[in-house]
Amino acid sequence: SLGLVGSEMCIRDSLYRASLLFAYKHIINEDLEKANDECHNAITFLRESLERLGITTKPDRYDLSARTRCFVNSLVSQAELQQARRTSKIGRHFVFVLGMHRSGTSALTGMLVQAGFTAPSDLMPATVANPKGYWESLGILGINEAFLEQMESHWSSSLPLPAGWSESISARKWRTSLINLISEVFGGAQLAMIKDPRFCTLIMGLEPWFESRLINTSFIIPIRHPLEVANSLLQAEGTTLYKSLRLWIKSIFMTEQATRGFKRKFISFDELIQNPTNALETCLLLVESAADSGQTEKMEDFQNTARTESISQATKFIDKSLRRQRTVIEGKNFSETNDSRNVRLIHLAEAVLQAVLDNITDDDAISSALDKLYPSMLSAS
Repeated sequence: SLGLVGSEMCIRDSLYRASLLFAYKHIINEDLEKANDECHNAITFLRESLERLGITTKPDRYDLSARTRCFVNSLVSQAELQQARRTSKIGRHFVFVLGMHRSGTSALTGMLVQAGFTAPSDLMPATVANPKGYWESLGILGINEAFLEQMESHWSSSLPLPAGWSESISARKWRTSLINLISEVFGGAQLAMIKDPRFCTLIMGLEPWFESRLINTSFIIPIRHPLEVANSLLQAEGTTLYKSLRLWIKSIFMTEQATRGFKRKFISFDELIQNPTNALETCLLLVESAADSGQTEKMEDFQNTARTESISQATKFIDKSLRRQRTVIEGKNFSETNDSRNVRLIHLAEAVLQAVLDNITDDDAISSALDKLYPSMLSAS
């Protein structure tokens, strides 16, 4: 009896693998209907094999169909990424700067570009709010903004996105648009600097790319005192204290959870302004640790030949005089401090900030500290 079960398991395993191969072939041929069918077969064979082992799964037929579509959407995105890598349309390493609006993301990205990282060719122009530039792609911003709008959301919304959004057909099409634009505006650069605060919300949607291991990724996460961010948003966008604090808290939790297990580093805004050399060194070490062997050699060449001079030039990009906000409540936001909701949000935001700063050299400790604060975040929401 055990022999028969073992033989049946081997057959089902073979059918599972064969269905996946056929699914991938159909994806390459852009026949997603057949790919869906084959993935449905693969998941069915896997489910039946698990049930033969006494492992129960959800019997809901809709759930199986939904899982199939999600699986195909992920495979399609990975196939597109693989094709872009094979044809050298994109480089091996993406460096994401993930941070809330007005958190020093532009200053940090600009410094890294001065140090030799690659900015997109369609840069957003400088404004009075950011006289030294934003260092982000207008095209990527447009794609992200349109995708958020499609989900009836916006960068300024603190509400969660719809359940399952990252595995949807819309998300797959969003990833397709992104990979095409990245190919265009970075031209296959090996250290592409990708920065858009909207990625604090959307980065989870790129999980199929990261799981594929077809690219190396580094995540640099600037963090600034929430009241400084609130004051800056008030001046730049007229955003209320309540909304700013909710956005700040949401961005930290979502970014931290989405980047767990990957090469990442939180960078204090105070450190960036007061000691840009140390902040830049931290970023360079992070990127080097995430690079493959070929890239590591290039990073070593950079360090050995012109490291001191390049860092010195790059850190001059940081202008301390551009720090115009304080960690006190200013302007019309001051009248909102009597609101009990705002008082609770201020205390929570400052607790989140302190949890990160106290553990900034220990990635696992940051995750653990924020996990303890997560119930408070849910309550505040």
